[in-house]
Amino acid sequence: MNLSRMLRRGLSITVLLAAFLFLVAACNGEEATPIPVPTPTLGELLSNAGEKMGAMSTAKFSMADENESGAKFFGTTFKSLEAEVKAPDSFRMVVDVVAPGFGFVQIEMMAVGDQAFMKLSKDAPWASLPLDQVPFNFAGLGTTLQDLLNRIEDGTITGTEAVLDIQAYRVETSITSEELSDLITSVDSGHTVNLTLWIDEAGHALRQIKIDGQLYDDDAPETVRLVIIEAVDIPVEIELPDIGS
Repeated sequence: MNLSRMLRRGLSITVLLAAFLFLVAACNGEEATPIPVPTPTLGELLSNAGEKMGAMSTAKFSMADENESGAKFFGTTFKSLEAEVKAPDSFRMVVDVVAPGFGFVQIEMMAVGDQAFMKLSKDAPWASLPLDQVPFNFAGLGTTLQDLLNRIEDGTITGTEAVLDIQAYRVETSITSEELSDLITSVDSGHTVNLTLWIDEAGHALRQIKIDGQLYDDDAPETVRLVIIEAVDIPVEIELPDIGS
């Protein structure tokens, strides 16, 4: 092989090697294209969210009268509440209300099993309360929400948006007020309620619920109750008060 052919062959190999190294560098510099996750069907989404709710051991959540329209609570005007629940049958809540003649008041309620108690201000003594008179039935909350999700048939996934710093599917549907009676006791029947659910994309956990419409005859038509599930399966301790002290 003469010198000219050797040089040409060496040059070709060099060019090919340079091209290969350039291609490798280009590939390493590009981010891998993510594989799109298929959108679940409504049935799959609600079923998965229901299973997670049914399996949860504890939860912390809040509820607010979003439009400050005068939603009712135990003879007062409801503003907001903070609550925590522990399976199978314990819950505690602190409710901010406006009471006639008193102004802003915090009402505390709790229940363990078939015993419930309440106090009408932070420093007031606890008093026994019949369980069926607690305005919100948060005992067995996970199962109650699972049953509600399983009953939805005509909902629609209307998009995605950020909720609590995560991306969530938004589901919209309509139900009757009495379909919420397992969650909110003594609701009045016959009202149409628009229900919006936010279910996270990654884990299909229910994160937020908007209840748009009247639950009681005295509610304003524009009443909106917004429930935010802030945490699940976190440490929660709920013990009955010592009413003898």
